Amino acid sequence: MTSNEFQPNRTLFWGLMRAQVATLVIFALLVTTLAGTLAGLVAAWGGTISLMAYAWGGFQIWLHPANRAPKRMATAAVRAEMGKIAIMLLLFWLTFAKVPEAREMKIAMVLLLGFLLTQVVGWIQVARLDGRTAGQDEQND
Repeated sequence: MTSNEFQPNRTLFWGLMRAQVATLVIFALLVTTLAGTLAGLVAAWGGTISLMAYAWGGFQIWLHPANRAPKRMATAAVRAEMGKIAIMLLLFWLTFAKVPEAREMKIAMVLLLGFLLTQVVGWIQVARLDGRTAGQDEQND
């Protein structure tokens, strides 16, 4: 195995992280400008929940060295998805349980909108980059 063999996987992971961070920052700044500091922080936290879940899942699927073995790929994908769901649920639960302001309708809406926007950008970026790296995978065969 060469280090170049998994370059498309690294491209997918880091491209996803860059797209989600950029979305998170832009949305948080926009919300801060329009609705104030608390709303901006909550928007950033919503995006960060998605970012952390995707970082875990992407690492498990694309970067973890032990998961490159064909025997472990399927279980790695299951672990990645289950971990993403657990991370999201835990962070949302902690947010709503420990931050009373997050239970207000407007703040909860901003939190979920930040999460959803970052999530959708992640889906789009993975689909976009996966199409680009498909040609690189075929060249390695």
